[in-house]
Amino acid sequence: MIRGVIIEGLSTSGKTSVFSAIKRLHSQTHNGEKTIIAISEHYSQVLHSYQGVLRSMDKVEHIQLLNRHVDYLEQQFEWIDALGHTKPSNGVFYLLERFNVNHRAAFINSEEIEMLEKRLLKLNAQCILLTVSKDAVESRFIESRGEVWKSYVMKNHPTVTEACKKFLEDQEKLRMCSKQSLIL
Repeated sequence: MIRGVIIEGLSTSGKTSVFSAIKRLHSQTHNGEKTIIAISEHYSQVLHSYQGVLRSMDKVEHIQLLNRHVDYLEQQFEWIDALGHTKPSNGVFYLLERFNVNHRAAFINSEEIEMLEKRLLKLNAQCILLTVSKDAVESRFIESRGEVWKSYVMKNHPTVTEACKKFLEDQEKLRMCSKQSLIL
């Protein structure tokens, strides 16, 4: 048995906090899977820090990375199935952060993302999209991480209002992409 949760959302929406909380709570359950595979957004997002330098992966590189993660999950599922384990405690629980919906948004109309979602459906994936209310965008997105983050966010926006507007537009795009997703 294998099952998983995918946590989606924009930066500062709470993905990492929810990711950590689910891992912590899952480890405390007595009848849940003893094996957990957790892949944070640091290993699934388009923008990476390579030896301290920010670099964006192109679509092909990125799809390959996501497919390698799913390949591994499928291999674990096949292994469990081959062993004949049917008890939940012998299964695998996986947790993915910023995986399919964010990439639907980044790579519009991508057949590769749809194929990835079909594979994840066979692995009993469920998706959670975290959002920030309009009233909380400024405090969460702009003010929550200090001056370096604020400078980074404001670099491409003339005003706080514009930055918040762009965040809400991007969040709406994620909502639309989550509706298109095969994973609920």
